[in-house]
Amino acid sequence: MKILKSNILIGAVMAVASFATAAQAQDSLQKAYQSSNVKNALVNVCKEETNKGKKLTAAEVSKYCTCAVNADGKLTNDQKWQIQSAINQKKSPSTLAFVKKQNEELKTCFGPQLVTKLQKLTQEAQAAQAAQKKS
Repeated sequence: MKILKSNILIGAVMAVASFATAAQAQDSLQKAYQSSNVKNALVNVCKEETNKGKKLTAAEVSKYCTCAVNADGKLTNDQKWQIQSAINQKKSPSTLAFVKKQNEELKTCFGPQLVTKLQKLTQEAQAAQAAQKKS
């Protein structure tokens, strides 16, 4: 899910998914890529990790993960490179035209209630991160 750097998702992922360790998450992703149904396995990894945050209902987690994995699957290698290049340049990938379009598609997929909840969780996560930096 590293590629999903859109403005709505980046904070929401921080707020919702609390990975135990990066190694565990990486191991889960590697296993998903070895599955006979990679897409479904990635959705399941997302659900497992997102559920750890206990911020969303099971239905919200399912919708979030399905939409996120589908959106990630539509990205071309070139688009992934553009996103990584923007990150490397300390620029926000959300300024890229295809990321803006993807954000709109994600909002439609999530629906207004989940979008509102994710935005609220993003704001909470950003406030907590800012408070942590001050201390």
